[in-house]
Formats: sequence, structure tokens, C-alpha cells
Amino acid sequence: MSSTAVQPPPPVPPPPPSAAPSAGKGIHSKLYNGMIGAADKFVPAKLRPLWMHPAGPKTIFFWAPVFKWGLVAAGLSDLARPADTISVSGCAALAATGIIWSRYSLVIIPKNYSLFAVNLFVGITQVVQLARAYHYHQSQEKLKQEQQLPAVQN
Repeated sequence: MSSTAVQPPPPVPPPPPSAAPSAGKGIHSKLYNGMIGAADKFVPAKLRPLWMHPAGPKTIFFWAPVFKWGLVAAGLSDLARPADTISVSGCAALAATGIIWSRYSLVIIPKNYSLFAVNLFVGITQVVQLARAYHYHQSQEKLKQEQQLPAVQN
């Protein structure tokens, strides 16, 4: 008699994590869920992993960084402003939050690389603004010292 044992089938892998619809009960949540449900039908198979990702377009983890790019655009447009109009406290606050949130976006689960990128750019643009303000104030102090020096020599 041959002993051929029937082997059990391999375990079924768990399904990939999917982005849950908004759990809110208000009109905005219903509208958002309806739009996402309608768009689900048109997402190509190649983009489906991004679409279903826990930080994908079906979640706030995607849309918050998208809209935050407006801060980067504003910071870049402020590079054309005169350095004497730069708000040092405002730029310092934005630079600090950009750096802090950049770190946070890499320690949360799921890692949110789009949040990391936008906050890194917010921090960088504001550090550049702070450098511009610092150089402006240094040049103003140097001018004051040069103006006081001839007055002392007379």
C-alpha cells in the first residue's frame, strides 16, 4: 500500500488593506462617498494599488498634502517680495512645523511620503526666507555702523 497523504491547500493570504470610505453621516461625507464610488469604476487596473492604498486618494491622508502644496507655492512666490517685509516669526513657525511634520510623516503607519515631501518643501522655503531676512538685517546693521563711523571721525 502506498502512503500518499492528501496535503491541505496552502493558506490563503490576507486581502490587501483597503481605503475605507468616510464614516461620517453628514451631507459632505455622503457626497464624497458617492463621488469616490462613481470614480471606482473608472480606475485602471494599474492604478488600483495606489487608489486602494491606506494613504491613497480615497483618504484624507492623500488630500491634505495635495492642498498643502499651496503653502509651498505661496512661499516660493514670497521669494520675490522685498526682504524687509518678511515676517520672521511667521516664517519661523512655518519652518518649524514643516520640519516637525516631515519627521512625523515617516513614523506614522502607513508612512505618508506625500506628506513628507510637502512638509519638507514648506520647511525649506521658509528656511530660505529666514536666511533672506537674516542677511537683510545684517546688511542694515552694517550700513548703520558705516554711517556712524564718519560721524565719529569728524
